[in-house]
Amino acid sequence: MALALIQPIGGVSALAEPPASRAKEGPILLAAAKKAPSVSEDSKAQTNPTDAKAEHTRLFSESKYPSAATCRTCHPDHYREWSVSAHAYAQLSPVFNAMAATTTKLTSGANGDFCIRCHTQVGMNLGEPVFMSNMDRHPTSREGITCVVCHRLERAYGKVSGRFALVAADITKPAFGPTGDAELKRVLSKPDEYPSLVTNPNETGLKIHGDIEKSEQLRTPGFCGSCHDVTLMNGFRLEEAFSSFKNSPAAHRGETCQDCHMGQIPGKKSGYAEAPAAIIGGDPSKPRTAGYFDKEGFHAKEVANGTPTKPRRRTNHMFAGPD
Repeated sequence: MALALIQPIGGVSALAEPPASRAKEGPILLAAAKKAPSVSEDSKAQTNPTDAKAEHTRLFSESKYPSAATCRTCHPDHYREWSVSAHAYAQLSPVFNAMAATTTKLTSGANGDFCIRCHTQVGMNLGEPVFMSNMDRHPTSREGITCVVCHRLERAYGKVSGRFALVAADITKPAFGPTGDAELKRVLSKPDEYPSLVTNPNETGLKIHGDIEKSEQLRTPGFCGSCHDVTLMNGFRLEEAFSSFKNSPAAHRGETCQDCHMGQIPGKKSGYAEAPAAIIGGDPSKPRTAGYFDKEGFHAKEVANGTPTKPRRRTNHMFAGPD
């Protein structure tokens, strides 16, 4: 019997029996072919009003909940640290997705959004289904605990197991930060030093926040407790990292979650670095950095690409810990 050689995607050949109608033709190379759409079919796909509406919806969603990639334009160091953190993978974690699916199945759906609302607040604020492929979610939704989850939160919710409303607004609207707007006002007052910055969404240029509203809660353990203290509907305390901390020697010494998880040395109270919070301009195709963190602390570097803002308390956005 004649055999056909098949070359799979991995590049390793395999043997398979050819169709009976071609058995007499000897060894042949089989290739999977997909019918190319005709011109008329392709035109229909491009002008489908349903697809156009969906794309417009996605564009407006991006303006309501800016992606971390948008924030990276001025905050490349923060972005690089966050991108390798557990926060960035909160919604993509296969362990989380498997556990959430199992819990929902065992509770016949009564669990609702209890698990997922901590892992993708953007998705829940957008009204995405609990069960939905991550490939079909909005890009910012897939980013898990992304920039806007912390910096577009205008009130303190306390221990609510992750159920809170984010401020829906484009990048030019106010963000919330621990130091207020003094440095931002200085930057905006120096267009020669920091050119092309605009705070009007209708103007052309590098769009940035028009204001930074001071948010004291970002430096408090209670802010972390909004998600990291999980109590089930029946009162069962599923995860109590915040409550455990409140009763720990560290809390009694006046230490905070941020001291160990956002300080210079991961997992150890080691003070905070002093470095620029933003780098304006520069060539985006080349590295832009003011320094980096490792297990020994923060290593400052002279900014050679772009114009940095004034140094201030600089937190580590890898959110690493001893475990």
